[in-house]
Amino acid sequence: MSYEIRSILYASDLTPRSPAVFRHAVGLAMKFNARLHAVTVTLPSSSLPYEEFLSEEKMDEIKLAGHKKAEALLRHRIDVFAEANPELDVKSVLASVRALEGDPSRRILDVAKHVLADVIVMGSRGHSTIGELLLGSVAHKVTMKADIPVMLVPIDR
Repeated sequence: MSYEIRSILYASDLTPRSPAVFRHAVGLAMKFNARLHAVTVTLPSSSLPYEEFLSEEKMDEIKLAGHKKAEALLRHRIDVFAEANPELDVKSVLASVRALEGDPSRRILDVAKHVLADVIVMGSRGHSTIGELLLGSVAHKVTMKADIPVMLVPIDR
């Protein structure tokens, strides 16, 4: 029986340490000749103090602009990484890049199912147990709810 990884989901929080996590995702994709899908998830926009003065169309326009900016930033970071690491053939493994809004752990798991991911690669800050209880941790939630392996790359250490 052979072990195959055909599809990988890389989840980015767009922090400065994200490239270190992306390196692992790309390396894994190259090793297994897998397709790599990149996603970033922003929290839903909350009620803004001036929201009552804007039309629904204008609010949708503002949300769409923010969504496009997050996706453009993720694409830019991937391009910068690819230029800085020509030995890693990022373009040959990268299948999709997207930015979504919503509960990060839920959206990451939804995308993993959608792209038929065999593994999720994401960073983990290593919050203390108390920190996770108070703040929650996207990595912790994804790990606990995923039905596929989750590779956590330590960041901010």
